[in-house]
Order: sequence, then C-alpha cells, then structure tokens
Amino acid sequence: MIRFQCDTCADLKKSDEVWIMGYAAESVGVTAARREINIALAWDDRNAVDWLAVHFCSDECREGYMQRLFRKAPEPLPARKSQAVVRTSTKKTTAARKHVRKRA
Repeated sequence: MIRFQCDTCADLKKSDEVWIMGYAAESVGVTAARREINIALAWDDRNAVDWLAVHFCSDECREGYMQRLFRKAPEPLPARKSQAVVRTSTKKTTAARKHVRKRA
C-alpha cells in the first residue's frame, strides 16, 4: 500500500481528496545551484510515486514549500587573500618581508 504525505505539513492523503502534485529538482554545480518546481495539471497516482514528485494537501502548503525552496541564499564569503612570507638575510640582521598576493 502506498500512502501519499504532504511535503509541507505531513498530512496523509485520503483517496477522495483533491491534492496538488508537482515535480521538484535541484542541481548543484561548482559555481551555482539551480532549483525548479513544475506543478502538474492534475493528480496522477502513477506519476505521484516518481522520485522527483512533491505532494501538497492545499495551495497554502504549496506556497509555503515554494517559499522555503526559493528563499534567498546567504551571501558568499569574500575571497581570502593569501600571504607569503619571504625571509632575506644580510650580514648584520635578518629581516622579514611580507608579500601579499591576491588570488585571481
């Protein structure tokens, strides 16, 4: 037996209820992440078991899920400067010179 559960509030779907079904996907790359959701025109039990399928008992639950999915991500941290220390010696004293190189 397969039970369908709302992806927002965890309610269980009854056979006589009308629910919203969609497909959600996320692709995370090296430099960017992409998220998308497509809402189906009608509920279909055969497609509702797809591993990308998402289920909602109401439009409010669908809206809450989408707000969580598409909320603004935190700003990336600024690039750190690398530091290299080069030591040189003279006859009387030893001095350290600091060269700061920025990463490209």
